[in-house]
Amino acid sequence: MEYHLSIPLSRIEENIDFVTENGFQPEVRMTDVDYMMGLKTDDLKRLGEVFEQNRFRPFTHGPFFGLDVAGIDRNIAEYSIRALLHGLEITSGLGGKVMVMHTGYLPQFSRGGRRHWFRNWAERMPAVMERANSLGVTLALENTWDDRPEVLIHLADLLPGHSVRFCIDTGHVNAFSRLHISRWWNALEGRIAALHLHDNDGISDDHLVPGRGTFDFSELAKLMKESKDRPLLDLEVDIPNAVLAREVLDGIFNR
Repeated sequence: MEYHLSIPLSRIEENIDFVTENGFQPEVRMTDVDYMMGLKTDDLKRLGEVFEQNRFRPFTHGPFFGLDVAGIDRNIAEYSIRALLHGLEITSGLGGKVMVMHTGYLPQFSRGGRRHWFRNWAERMPAVMERANSLGVTLALENTWDDRPEVLIHLADLLPGHSVRFCIDTGHVNAFSRLHISRWWNALEGRIAALHLHDNDGISDDHLVPGRGTFDFSELAKLMKESKDRPLLDLEVDIPNAVLAREVLDGIFNR
């Protein structure tokens, strides 16, 4: 199995050798929005050339810290859209075909708050979708604080076309949802583009090596084997733990 390793954009160059020597592919994570927004065109071009020379097949995790596309504060929303659009340019410049994104939705919203948030999402996200389509980049909505998959499906269905896909984050399922992974998989199956693979104790999103927490990776392996979906597999663990995480998952997925 091929695994991607999640690495911050600001640290990708210092980890090129680790990625190549250990046979990983990069998932470039745009954690630092200020760094991402300040990335110069020449630097992106040079990094894209490095990726091409190493025959990388990357995908990306779009910016998310502090962003809220559909929130009530229009200034934050407008900046969020600009950040996502810039993230798409970086994804394309690196040769990526998928950009994972957090929606910003919180299940704690009141009924009225949800209604306004969904309306804002439907009004503001088409600009992001249009640019993604023009660049040939697929957007994959990730479960973050979500307690059930239906909201992700609703958000995807509010957007034009049928190109939106999903990224299932195993740690987020375990910590923030009371539903089993089978419930998530069965609801999103057919549109699962990526998996973020890590573990936790069911309370804190600690990004542990699989097997060191309580997530049911054996059930995930069964679901993957029975499905036609072939999602990108991304290790969201500390870089020094990546090789161990792959060994653990290979032992589960290849049974």
